[in-house]
Amino acid sequence: MNPECPSCGLEIDPPSLSHCPKCEAPVRARTNGRLHQVDVAHNGEDLDMALRKLERAIDASIRGNFRGVKVIHGHGASTGRGRLKPHIVAAMRRAAAHFGAKVVPDRHNPGAHLIWFE
Repeated sequence: MNPECPSCGLEIDPPSLSHCPKCEAPVRARTNGRLHQVDVAHNGEDLDMALRKLERAIDASIRGNFRGVKVIHGHGASTGRGRLKPHIVAAMRRAAAHFGAKVVPDRHNPGAHLIWFE
């Protein structure tokens, strides 16, 4: 789902545009200053379920004008290898490219990454 212009409601495609092509209003001039958070790994999620949770969290963050999303994907504490992590991070990078965002590891949690929209 692409973001909508806050002034005229036009769906912005590509979503990386900073201004509406119809009314020239800034699309993401201000965020609500908050970071959305989602845990995609600790409730028995399989890969498909985790990817759906990630997609919903990104969509909700775009609609809610959040600064970004903290995605807790786990780091494989019980096995030593994160089962979901490589797939989730790859999906986050694809979304970041689509929305003109960036993905960074969480400095305080090796089982999480952040996607920043601003």
